[in-house]
Amino acid sequence: MSLQSILGIAIPIITFFLMTIVGMDLTANDFKKVANTPKPFVVGTFGQYLLPFCAWMVLLLLKPTPAVASAMILVASAPAGGISNYYSYLARVNVALSVVLTTVSCIFAVVSMPFLLQLSHFLLPQTTSYYVPLKILFKQLISLLVIPVLIGFAIRHFFPTFLPKYGKILKWIGFLALGILIGLIFYETWALFIASWRNILVTATLFILFSLVLAYLLGLLFQLDNKNSFTLLIAYGTRNTAITTAVAVIILHRTEYATFAAIYFLTEAIIILPTIAVFKRLAKI
Repeated sequence: MSLQSILGIAIPIITFFLMTIVGMDLTANDFKKVANTPKPFVVGTFGQYLLPFCAWMVLLLLKPTPAVASAMILVASAPAGGISNYYSYLARVNVALSVVLTTVSCIFAVVSMPFLLQLSHFLLPQTTSYYVPLKILFKQLISLLVIPVLIGFAIRHFFPTFLPKYGKILKWIGFLALGILIGLIFYETWALFIASWRNILVTATLFILFSLVLAYLLGLLFQLDNKNSFTLLIAYGTRNTAITTAVAVIILHRTEYATFAAIYFLTEAIIILPTIAVFKRLAKI
């Protein structure tokens, strides 16, 4: 069996597993907490759909290769990443808001991701190098996002002792599986990685910085408190590289886009983790 075939099998399984874990983090109490102060959720949910415009500005400034530009748009159109919940926990900010934002953005992605990809393709037709098969994308997003999130929520609801016993183990398995997947992608596209890693790294870094600035400005504009503003900052800087990789390999058959997603995943950690440390020091948390 070829590595490409292995990736085609492994990616949907790992993505499904990771999205189930996201669903298991969600409780009815989380919705109640967010409902009591809905403004951060509303701002966070709709504000993230401005991220493709951040990508658009990055592409206008840097003018990267069509492959890097297409991958950047794909990442920018993806929902928030599940790891943002862990980052919010580390920062001691609004974890409930982070979990609900992540879950809802994953569910909404069934509609928002195809729309944002089409919009980006319309705005930058000269840089995007793929056609978006909307029907296939829609079906795949339902199976890779909505269904596993609902399964995870059902597991937590009907088997309340399951998560306390096995939750940490499952999350570590998820991180390990994602790490193995990233390693396989680098191996499959090693030549591209060696040739383009600087271009990819600069593009990813600038987009993440633009995303953080967007979240900060929205926090100021809508007068959110520091913890809620920083929760949005984490969510905006952390994109769902698992679903991005799945779309890149399974639907678009472009493994090089998955290489960009893998480097993005590492880049966001390099930027966000020190940002959390600075925030905690300034906020004296």
